[in-house]
This record gives sequence, C-alpha cells and structure tokens, in this order.
Amino acid sequence: MKRERQIYAVTKEESMFSSMKFPAGAYSEGFIEPGLPRDHWKSVIDALDSTRPDILSKRQARIKKMRHEDGATYNLFDNSGKQGTPWALGTIPLPITSAEWDLLETGIIQRASLLNRILNDIYGPQEFLKNGYLPPELVFANPSFLRPCHGIEPAGSRFLSFYAVDIYRGTDGKFRVLRDYGANPAGLGYALENRIVMSRAFSELYHKTMIQRLAPFFQTFHRNLIKNASMAEEEEGIVLLSPGPDSPIYFEHALLSRYLGYPLVEGQDLTVRNGRLFLKKLAGLEPVKAVFRHVDDLSSDPFALRQQTSKGVAGIIQVLREKNLNMVNPIGSGFLDTPILPLFLNNICRELNGEDLLIQNHQTWWSGKEEDKKYILENSGSLIIGQAMKRSKTFNLPKKLNDAFDASPYAYMASEPLYPSTVPVWNSEGAGSHYAIMRIFACASDEGFSVMPGGLAITAPDIASLTCDCPDLQQSKDIWVLSDKPVGEFSLLSGLSTAADFKRGSDLPSRVADNLLWLGRYLERAEDLIRLVRAVFKRLSGETPIYNIPEMPFLLNLLRAENRIPSDVNGENRIPSYGDLISQLNDALYLKNKPESVVFVLNQVKESARNVRDRLSLDSWRVINRLEDFSNIQAYDPLEILDDTLFNLSAFSGLAMESMTRGLGWRFMDMGRRVERAINQTALLRIALPDVCTESQSALESLLEIADSIMTYRARYRTVFQIAPVLDLLLGDESNPRSLAFQFSQLADHVDHLPRYTDRRYSSPEERLALEMLTDIRLLDLIGMRCGNSTDLRKSLSEFLDKIETRIIDFSQHISAHYLSRVTSTSHFSSAEDIAGEAFEL
Repeated sequence: MKRERQIYAVTKEESMFSSMKFPAGAYSEGFIEPGLPRDHWKSVIDALDSTRPDILSKRQARIKKMRHEDGATYNLFDNSGKQGTPWALGTIPLPITSAEWDLLETGIIQRASLLNRILNDIYGPQEFLKNGYLPPELVFANPSFLRPCHGIEPAGSRFLSFYAVDIYRGTDGKFRVLRDYGANPAGLGYALENRIVMSRAFSELYHKTMIQRLAPFFQTFHRNLIKNASMAEEEEGIVLLSPGPDSPIYFEHALLSRYLGYPLVEGQDLTVRNGRLFLKKLAGLEPVKAVFRHVDDLSSDPFALRQQTSKGVAGIIQVLREKNLNMVNPIGSGFLDTPILPLFLNNICRELNGEDLLIQNHQTWWSGKEEDKKYILENSGSLIIGQAMKRSKTFNLPKKLNDAFDASPYAYMASEPLYPSTVPVWNSEGAGSHYAIMRIFACASDEGFSVMPGGLAITAPDIASLTCDCPDLQQSKDIWVLSDKPVGEFSLLSGLSTAADFKRGSDLPSRVADNLLWLGRYLERAEDLIRLVRAVFKRLSGETPIYNIPEMPFLLNLLRAENRIPSDVNGENRIPSYGDLISQLNDALYLKNKPESVVFVLNQVKESARNVRDRLSLDSWRVINRLEDFSNIQAYDPLEILDDTLFNLSAFSGLAMESMTRGLGWRFMDMGRRVERAINQTALLRIALPDVCTESQSALESLLEIADSIMTYRARYRTVFQIAPVLDLLLGDESNPRSLAFQFSQLADHVDHLPRYTDRRYSSPEERLALEMLTDIRLLDLIGMRCGNSTDLRKSLSEFLDKIETRIIDFSQHISAHYLSRVTSTSHFSSAEDIAGEAFEL
C-alpha cells in the first residue's frame, strides 16, 4: 500500500485528475485526497491517465454518436414531434467494491421485502393501521392509495415484483435512501443502454475488469413473471404496456421490449372480454397472461378509476381481481412513492423483524407529528419543505406555515438539505467533480428479491440540477459492481434447455399495422418530393440562366400543382426571378408548418417510426435518426443535403427489403409505399400530360428523372425521348419498380396474404380493387400516342388516370376500414359470445 501511495504521489502532477477541485465536506467516491485514488478506482484512473486527451475526446464523441444512433433520448416536451434531449452518458464509470455492494444488496432486499409486506397489508387486512404502525392519514388521505384495488390478491402474494430506489452517500461515507419507486420504476432501460455503450466504447478496460453482468437479473425477472402467470418458458402472452410515444422515456420502453422479447403495446391495443385481457391483432384476439406495466396507477383503468385517459385499459382491475392476469407491478403499488412513507419504515422493520433498516433514510420530519411540526417551524429556514402525500414538480410554499399545518396537519413534510458524494467526470475541458445519486433496481425471485448488480448513476455539477427533473442538465454513469472472482459469460438464451417449436408467419396489433402503413407512405412521399425539388436545384446550379432552361416551366408547374411553391399571381406558369425562386424553394424545404414541405414530411416519417420503434432494427433506427440532419442543418448547397437525405431514405428502403421478414409488418409498410407511389405517379402523369409536348421535349427527360427511370429508358431506346415509350415505362411495364403496373401487382399480392377470419369464396373489396386496377393497366393501349396528333388519346389517358387515382384512394380506405379500425375497449362484463363475433372486427 505504501508503495502504491508513493507512486501516485510522484505521478500526481502528470494525472489529468491532479488539479481536480473537490467540494468542501462532500465524500469523494474516487479519491481519498486530491491525486490519491481509492484502491478500486485505480484501474480506471490508470486507464484514463494512459490515454491521450484527443483519444478520450474521440471516445466521448463516439459515445455521443452511438447514443444518438440508438435514439437514446429523454423527451422533455408534451409534443412528441419535437426533438428530445439526448440521454448523456459520462466517459468515466462508477465502480463499487464487492464488499460495499454486499451491504447495499442486503439492505435493498430487506427494504423491498418490507415494502412488499406493507402493500399486501394496506390492500388487504390493514393490520398496520390497527396496530398503529402507520397513521390513518397516510392511507385514507393519500391520493396514491386506490380504493378500487383493495382486496385484490396478486399472484404469489407479490404486490411488489419490480422495485427501484435512489441511494446517495452522505458526508460521513454512509449510504442513505433518498426515494423509493413502486408503481413503474423508470431507468432500467437506460441502465441497460449505458452498459451496452460502455462495453463497446471501452471494451479493453471493460473486459480486463471483473465486472458483474446484468443479464442474470433480467433472466430472474422474466422467470418470476412467467412463474406467477403460470406460463411455460416458451409460451407467449406477456406484453409491455407503454403510454406510447408521448412518454418522455419511450426509448426505454422500446429497448426493454426488444431485449426481453415482450411485444410493446399501448392501451388501445388491449381489450377486456369476460374477465380476461386480450391483445387485438389483425387475425383476432390473443390472450394476455402477464403485463409489464409502464403506465402510472391512475391512468391504468379509466373505467374503475374514473380517469379521462386513453393510456390504460378499461376493466383491467377486474381482470386482476379475478386472478386472470399477472401484472408488474399491480395497480396501486404507487403507494410506495408517497414521500413521507419512509419516515415510518424503520419502526415497522423493528416491530416485524426485530432489526433496524440496514440503509437508513434521508432525514425527514412530518407536520402530522407534534414534535416534528415544532421542529419544522423552528428550523424552516434551513429545511426543504414539500408535500407529504405526493410528489409534484411545482410546490408553492405557504406564507404562513403554522396556519397551513393547522389546516392540513398531514399534508406537509420537511427534509434536511441533500449533500451527496461526488464522482470524477471528464470532458474536453478536463477533469472535474459532479454530485451523484445512484438508482438501483430489484425484482422478485424464488428466494425473495434479486438486486441488479449495477444501475444508473445520475450526476450534475450542482445539487439543484441533480434533484430537479431536468435531464438536459444531468449526465448518467454506468455503475460497475466489481467482483472478487472471475465473471462468466451469460446470455438470456442460455436458460433454454429445449428447442422451441418452429414458427413462420406473423401477426401484429392493428395500431402497429396502421403506423407501419403510414411509415411506408411518408417514406415514399418524402422520396418523391425530394427528387422533384432536387431536379429544380440541379438546373439552377448550372451555368444556363434561369429563363433559358427549357424544362423549367414544366418543373415549376409540377411544384405549383401540389402547392409546393406558391402559384403565379396571374395564374400563369411564369418563371420568377432567381432570388424569389430560391426563397420559394427554401420554404418548400424548411418551412416546418407547411404540410407540403420536405421537413414537414420527414418529421412525419420520424413520428411514424417512433410509434413502431420496437419493430425496427437498430440499423433501421440509426438511418431514421440521421434524417434529423435535414432540419438541423440548412446546407450552403441544398443539393448536398438533398442527396444525403435521399441516400438515407434509400438505405432504409434497402434495409427493409433485405432485412425484414416477409410478415404482416413488412407487407403493411410496403403496401403504404405502393399506395403512395401509385398516387404520386398518377398525379405526376396527370399534371405532366398537357405539358410534355407543348412546353419542351426535355420535359419528358425531366419526367423520367423525377420518376427515377431515366437510366432504364436510355438503356432500352438510345433515341430521343418519345411520349409513347415513356408512358409505357411509367405505366404498364411490370418489370419497372416505378411503374403503376408494378405497384398494382405488388398490392394484389399483399392483399392475397392478409389474414382472413373465415374461408370465404368471394373476394374482399380491396382484393377486387387491386385486381381491377392491375387488369386495367395491363389492357391500356398506348400505341399511337405521339405529340402533335393524339389529342383524343391524351384526353382518354387523362380520364383513365383520374379513374385510377379514385380507385387507389378507395383501396386505401378499404384497407383501413377492414384491418386498421380499432376495436373499442369495453368493460369487463362483455360476454364470452362477444369474443367470437368481435374477434375480427379490426
């Protein structure tokens, strides 16, 4: 030990941490004194000191890039369409010794077991009230105590199956509990994301250090869930219930859904029939036996709790009462989040177990106790006063505390100021100290509770930023629990001892199919619009003056017909000045409140993708995230960003074509693309038809360029552009992915593979429409179509395109009506006979 101290004393001036400042009085997690790291930090400090600052900067940039590509954000806005705040991850982890972890683990298991007994009692016999362990106000004046849940006995008498706790280390070096989470603890997915990113960015240090793995915890969580739901290991029937993309932590829900393999659903995807819960899928209703809930208590059941919300499922409390569902955590467990509840835990623990809490609480006082009330009034200037029964982001301190305490003696509490420990942080400006809180997770197990060996550390440069709900001012850290012995490899798949039955095909909720269909439509809409605007910018970037570009009137007419740029004031297709046209085109690119603009359509792409992010691969999601560059950067050269955006859209299309299984998800997304491409192509030809001969012969070339078919035309004909072969290529050539015939052929194939509730002999309306459109386009005769002498043919073709456009819209409406309309969630008293009659009413 002396030798190590001497080494660090000699090299401390060379260390990046040697000039780091430490807040007075705060416990330092990493250092005994400036320049002298604690033993379990030495490997981390050595690794950082041996790395050049420019390399660390690159690694920090890599971490930021990986989290951006993974979509790791915390959405601060009520409007889900706005960009969320990136979930920042610090370069330096937070290691904890195995001895300290043993203390934390034992204390958390003790606390979780105690809280589970409290929940079982207050929603059951309420002996704790009768014995005076808890004051009546804490239950009956508590908005988090849900009376409709009283008397419900959860599976295995486990009211608390998943638990999180915020812990800090005080100035004396001892751990204390700051807050408990019982309803739907947040942060588990972010802790998992932190570990994934850190193990990739610092793989050498990670694998040289003996760090306990996280995967066994998730396996314990899963096995406990299926055991309490009386399910087989490979049986389906577990879902992860999320409020949806409007949730600020929707990224976490999608990540946990992928990692655990539970379908990510929203309240509208579920319905109650005859006292049981079902997932609404395209092919019918699928029973649900277990729910991993991420919807708050009061929003879980609008029927029983009389809440105006669409996040929950009407009747789900009755399903729990009839013991037909296992839920993590059961509705009502938010009682544990009551701020003043920890004040009573130590006495309860002593009464029940004959021992004190191993991890004491942060010091608090309650206005419902006379001695505490007196202390608060005498020391109000040095205490933090808040609400006792609920946590709120906003709290107005009463001007006259004594009067407020007398009016509502149970409603207020006070706590001593928080002064947590500090941890080393690093950025491009050098090393420093941040204050830190650790969030640690536990789940029910066969033996009691299992604690995840790691967690989520939240850090901030000041205590106010650390304790506020403002992640844009905070950083996170990966917690490394060190092991005294080698750590073996582990996978969630390692516990499977028997081969699963082979499965092919797929089914999905109607909401997911709807969003996938619109994702396909918006992707195609964005691509077509970018090709059109790019064609104009290409011509403006050349040497030819704007008024001498022969196809410019034709291109501007296409933009004006779809309201991409404003129409000429005199109704003529005149060319504006260069400056006016550039201004109009920039609006067509970047005007966010203009539905016809590129940025608006790209935002719709991102919003549709967010709604189904659990269905997209990580590579696909990274491509979607890159679309943000369009709205964040207004390039000096618009062609550059248009080319990059088109490249990203093409990359997504390639991933969808080569990586997605040909299940219903892929079919609905591709149907969206085919419908949108058919609509756009039909409108393009209908608008262009009067001009391709009168404006300029080069208009035909522009038409092929916008339709992405010019290379095929030149390879086939090697002549001047003629209207008949151009129309044949864009209308009737089934080998051309851009032709109408190709779209209708694909649509006919898709509807033929959609689920049917019964074996009917007749075709559905969408099947008939797809076949009619394909037959009509195959029978279309374009021979003799030439410029100058085929006015009747062009008129006939224009009428044909109008008819086709109407049919495409009808086809889309039939698909929505047949497959994508929601089944209204009803109360629990629906009869069993309703299930068969309503199963396919999707």
